[in-house]
Order: sequence, then structure tokens, then C-alpha cells
Amino acid sequence: MNLFLNYFVYSFSVFFLIFIRATGIFIVAPFFSRNSIPMIAKLGLSLLIAFILSPSIIPSTVLKFDNYFQLTYYGINEFIIGIIIGFVGFLFFTAIYLAGTIIDTQIGFGMVNVMDPHTNSQIPIMGGFYNILFTLIFLAVNGHHFIIRSLVHSYRLIPIGQGIVFNEDLISHITIVMTEVFIFAVKLGAPVLAILLIVDILLGVLARSMPEMNVFIVGMPLKIGVGIVTSLVTLQYLVPFSEKLFDRMFNSIMIVLEILAKG
Repeated sequence: MNLFLNYFVYSFSVFFLIFIRATGIFIVAPFFSRNSIPMIAKLGLSLLIAFILSPSIIPSTVLKFDNYFQLTYYGINEFIIGIIIGFVGFLFFTAIYLAGTIIDTQIGFGMVNVMDPHTNSQIPIMGGFYNILFTLIFLAVNGHHFIIRSLVHSYRLIPIGQGIVFNEDLISHITIVMTEVFIFAVKLGAPVLAILLIVDILLGVLARSMPEMNVFIVGMPLKIGVGIVTSLVTLQYLVPFSEKLFDRMFNSIMIVLEILAKG
């Protein structure tokens, strides 16, 4: 009887730790972290994933759960791993908001932000527009499935009970990721920036040649119209751009897991 009870407690503890890592991912991961998804749904999905994975997940060593402090230590470790996996994915999605901020500043929407009900924060107008499109593309290419596969793959590199160490390689890679996020944002907003630069030059020439014309009154609606039209024209390139963005996101998640596994 004691043997069965010990086995049950051990199995439930492993199930709980899997649930903790999955919950950490869904807190910050793209799409899953949206406030439009009820918290009960996130917890239910985490429980379902933990229920499916628990029979096949074997800890690297025989874990000892002699007291609540050891279980808390393992739980914190698993939660941090999940947070890191989701955070790397979230970083690449911030490129969309950054690109929207750049475009809005050039168009003239820099002082106009809207409330995003999914994040409960103020976001740029074009950033919200691109975020909706990229989220739909993310779901269309089954990016949310890959987030779950990343969770499964993480147990091969970092089994339950294995500690993680934050070293220079992790910091260096996060720095590289942030640099790539900025580059992606500039590339996404580059067509609009280039066209609006030409518009500014033409308005400058017009102001010099026709001083009696109020260029500011003419230029503001002109830049808004040109910026919106350019954004609509460049929508056809969002799919190949998103493929590069998502591929780099998934590769970065794998690299981070390898770095954490090495310790």
C-alpha cells in the first residue's frame, strides 16, 4: 500500500511539474498570452498537455519530494523554463509593434494610440493592424502547434529536475534576438518610410517653389493617404516576410533551449 501511495505521489508530482512548465509558456507566448483567451482555457489546455505528456516524460534523475521546499524549487525551475520559451517568441512579435510605431510616426499617427483589449495596453494604430494580420498568418501556418512542439522538445534537452544556469551565451543570444527584432521592424516599415521620404522631399520642393501654399495643411492628409495606400500595396509581401520572421523565432527558441541545457 505504501509503495502504491509513493508511486501515486511521485507520478502526480511529475504531472504537476509538466503543468507548471506549460503554464509558464502560455503566460507570455504569442497568441496564447492574449487576454481574449480566458484564463480557465489556458489552465485547461495546460492540464490537457500535462495529462498527455506525463506518461512519456521521464525525469533525468529520480526526483525526491521529501518536503514542499523541494517541490517548490522544481516548480520554480520549470516555470522559468516555460517563461523563457514563451518570452523568446514574444520578442519576435514585438517587431510588429515596433514597425507600427515607426510607420505611425512617419505618417502622423505618432500621438494617436488605441487600446488593445488583448494586452490591455496602448498600441500604435498600424501596429494593431499588423498584429491582427500576423496573428492570423501565425495560426494559418500552425505556429501555435510549434509552440506546443517546442514544449515537448524542451523535455529532451532539459528533463524535469535538471537545473538551468544563466550564462553569457544566453545573454549574448538574447541580445542578438533583440537586434534581429529591430532589423525585422525596420524591414517591415521600410517601404512606407521610403515613400514618405520621397513625399517629404516633394513637399519641401513645393514649399520653396510656392511659398504662399500652406504645406503643413496639405502635407498631413497627403502623408496619411500615401502611407495607408503604401501599407495596403505591401500586404502581398507579408506572407514571405512572416515566414522568415517565424522561422527565425522557432530557431531561436531551439537555440535558447540548447543553451539552457548546457548550463
